[in-house]
Amino acid sequence: MQISNKLFNQQQLGNFGRLNKDIQQLQSKIASGKNILKASDDPLGAIQLSAAKEQKELLGKFSSNVAAAQVRLEQANSVMGEITNVLTRMSELTTMAGNGAYDAFNREAIAREMEQLKDVLLSQVNTKDTRGQSLFSGFNSNVEAFSRNKDGTVIYNGDRGVQSLQISENMTVNTSIDGGTAFMKVQTPDGNRSLFDIADSAVNAIRSATAVTSFGTAASIANLDFTLPNQLQNWTFNLEGSAGTASITASVSDQNLQGFVDEVNAASVQTGILATLEADGTVTLNDASSGEIKMSKVSIEGYEFSNETLVSYVDLKAVDGAGTTITNPVRLTDTGQLIRESMANFDNAIANIGNQKAYIGAHAGKAQMQLDTIRARELVVTSQVMNLEDADLTKLVTELQTQMVTRDAAHQAFAKIGQQSLFDFLR
Repeated sequence: MQISNKLFNQQQLGNFGRLNKDIQQLQSKIASGKNILKASDDPLGAIQLSAAKEQKELLGKFSSNVAAAQVRLEQANSVMGEITNVLTRMSELTTMAGNGAYDAFNREAIAREMEQLKDVLLSQVNTKDTRGQSLFSGFNSNVEAFSRNKDGTVIYNGDRGVQSLQISENMTVNTSIDGGTAFMKVQTPDGNRSLFDIADSAVNAIRSATAVTSFGTAASIANLDFTLPNQLQNWTFNLEGSAGTASITASVSDQNLQGFVDEVNAASVQTGILATLEADGTVTLNDASSGEIKMSKVSIEGYEFSNETLVSYVDLKAVDGAGTTITNPVRLTDTGQLIRESMANFDNAIANIGNQKAYIGAHAGKAQMQLDTIRARELVVTSQVMNLEDADLTKLVTELQTQMVTRDAAHQAFAKIGQQSLFDFLR
């Protein structure tokens, strides 16, 4: 007859269940390689692990943003380099066109190449990023940054916003520049102008270079034949005679040259030159001492960059006392029509692009420095996650073996006790 103890049996079965559960949990940890399978395994460690994982995920997002910013900034920098090359070539061509040995045919060939380069320039400033968004249109990135009107002028369709990405808890980095600042605001003597205005002005100056000059001279008598609009406009110019040089400003129009004559005569003490309005509408300049007359540095109010068609100019020719032409006339107009002005404007344009490249480079450097910081933080956080989450397999296997030995021994002891009878106790 066996001794039956219901309470003893229930306690042992409960102990066996707990042992089996512990063994299964150890086996699960070994199989997964994880030390914490659920929060109850280690409540404090689970909280720390959750915080570390959140930090790791956030750093991953920052790292991705830095990578995206670097791609856009690198692309923008590359485009700026290409634009610089185009502007440099335009500057070289403009300088070539200023060579006095070039005739109208050669200059027309140069002007046509310049027009092709303008198309290249327009394509470059309309560059899109890897997502198909305009690189230089600010926040309005779903439209083409620049477009050409029917009259050939180029307009900016974007805004002045600058896109940025979050690269740390309290830091952002700009990922591009707005085209309005980069390409439409080049400082020139006539105010801020776009790259396309500068290019157009150079083309016009090249095409008119054979016809216009920066100054005109005559031995002692000069005849001036003006072409002017109906409305009055102010002309400022230098007039030099045997007595000296004066800067003169006069209001003129096609029906009113008396103002010009009056202002020249008002400065005759300084220059030694007297002006006379002729019946045919021309003006004659006479140097009192028969010295050389020189007219230069013409500036016309409202005349900014060079024009495709000249509307305001004066033809100066040397004549003798009888009014017979001695030399071929030279044409004077606003200095903005001259090639040398376009050469200086290209220098300003290239310098402006250089400033924009420096801006891009500064933000690229900022992104790289932050990426180095993120990587260092990721190493620390990853190590923390591993320490909290990754299991010590050697320790777990040893503990598993101990638990299994304990379970097996308990099974044997329980079986042995369960086989005893009353006679075993009476011996």
